[in-house]
Amino acid sequence: MNMLLPPEPLLFWLTLIPSLFLLAAAVIYAPWRQLASYPSRQHLLFASILFLSLFWLMQVSVQATLAFHPMLMTVVMMVFGWSLALLIGAVALLVLEFYQIAFRSLTLDWDVALNQFDLRTFPVDFCLGVVIPVCWAWAVLWLVNRWRFKNPFTYFLGIGFFGAMISCLLIGLGALLLFSITGSELALASTREHFLVFALMTFPEGFINGALATLLTVLWPDMVKTYRDDWFLRD
Repeated sequence: MNMLLPPEPLLFWLTLIPSLFLLAAAVIYAPWRQLASYPSRQHLLFASILFLSLFWLMQVSVQATLAFHPMLMTVVMMVFGWSLALLIGAVALLVLEFYQIAFRSLTLDWDVALNQFDLRTFPVDFCLGVVIPVCWAWAVLWLVNRWRFKNPFTYFLGIGFFGAMISCLLIGLGALLLFSITGSELALASTREHFLVFALMTFPEGFINGALATLLTVLWPDMVKTYRDDWFLRD
């Protein structure tokens, strides 16, 4: 989910501060040495950023206030871990904005399209569309790793499918809470009126994340950081 209108000042600052804190923590704790040692993972990281930003262009706008689209942040967290997933989501949001400027320039004057560049929605989009699904996927992974039932399907279905499905509802609930606290009446009214969209997105979000997680884990298990052969495949 992305905001299409500049947020209220309180909403902006209330999301900017935790966004900066989380991004700083992600930069500090990201496994930069391991990433630098494997060019294939570097290529996958850059490809993920480009793919996410392109995928997010396929969005549906609601009353020129909100845009809905599948997030795919669950599978990103499964592949890269918590810290890199946050950084990938943040960079993908910036690339998405540049894509939108480029598309606007096809119908508008370039100066006009550039003047519409507005990063004030970034912390709101980051908190709702990146932080919530990534942190939720990390929490589900923590629970799955502590289950006594050892089976790869607990990883594919528990995190990739059902975890991603629930993340849609959590994004909607988080948006309602955030807009209500900050008094963002227009965004709050739009979210309430179209909250059913979050429920309708649960299955496609779960299916896409689950399918991608299964495909990557089966074909390239070494590329999936959070997958544990010693846990899910042992007797």
